[in-house]
Amino acid sequence: MSFYFVLLDMTKIIKAFGYAFNGWKRGFEENNIKIHLWATFLVLLASVIFKISVAEFLIIILLVGLVISAELFNTAIEEVCDVIKVKLKLGYSDTTMARDLAAGAVLVVSMVALLIGLIIFVPKVLMLFL
Repeated sequence: MSFYFVLLDMTKIIKAFGYAFNGWKRGFEENNIKIHLWATFLVLLASVIFKISVAEFLIIILLVGLVISAELFNTAIEEVCDVIKVKLKLGYSDTTMARDLAAGAVLVVSMVALLIGLIIFVPKVLMLFL
């Protein structure tokens, strides 16, 4: 009987991962996430070219995860706003605060990532010219 419950829990876990992967797929169809993915590619390429330290690389990976997660949250909030707007027959302006706050959160995380990226990479670029 205990095995049945473990199997049942595994089914729920597998379904949960399926939902999460579906969210990734949908999120990565968004233009802003595509921009972040291109930036990620360039930053990872620069990481290899400049042979950054393991600690710096871990910081870069953490920031990439935070920026993409923030963008996924933003997309989720926009989707909820769209549904609420239609269901309650609201105007677009009725949901702008939530949309703006979510976009602002993405901007904050992105600017912090940019600042830290500059702190990591600018000295390495300058070393090429010194």
